[in-house]
Amino acid sequence: MVIEMVNIDYYLKIKPLKRLDECGDTGFIKRFNNKLFFALIDGAGHSRNAHKIAVTVRSFLEDNYQMELKKLMEKLDQIIKGSNGAVVSLCTLDLETGNLKNVGVGDITLKIYGQRSVELLSKPGVIGYVMPNLIENNYHLQEGDILVMYTDGVRKLFNLNDYPETRNKDSKTLANYLISQFGRKTDDSACLVLKYNS
Repeated sequence: MVIEMVNIDYYLKIKPLKRLDECGDTGFIKRFNNKLFFALIDGAGHSRNAHKIAVTVRSFLEDNYQMELKKLMEKLDQIIKGSNGAVVSLCTLDLETGNLKNVGVGDITLKIYGQRSVELLSKPGVIGYVMPNLIENNYHLQEGDILVMYTDGVRKLFNLNDYPETRNKDSKTLANYLISQFGRKTDDSACLVLKYNS
């Protein structure tokens, strides 16, 4: 039996508006059992309170990333209930098959650029405050696909296909580029880039 090695390159860039201990945007990435779990979190507001909410969510994810995504989101909603809330997008990628699962609530964008470009939509809402009925998005990543996920601190107007030179950049360089070119000057921002078998 021949097992093909998966070439995966990923990077998470976080840029606080002011100080890191006041940044409401964060993320978490964990590789396990030939899978990759990754998430972006945006605590409501711009303060230490937003930072505290985001860190609470991230800490729970660090201990529970192997849970089924809908159940995980429901648990997060319970944990931060009564706070200003947060928007969150959760993903699990099977590295061998390219099968991607995603559950998102609120204004976090997830786009995939490749032979065809798609956006996986989050449900409107705020966990801990207004929790919607959850849906799970499923998508099959193809060789050479680039996944980009970002908070509302990054403007949505760009299309990576309009910048063909970016396909050759590694994930760290590309995430830094997107934050520098499209990050808002009035908000925290977080951007996760993943290149699959590129």
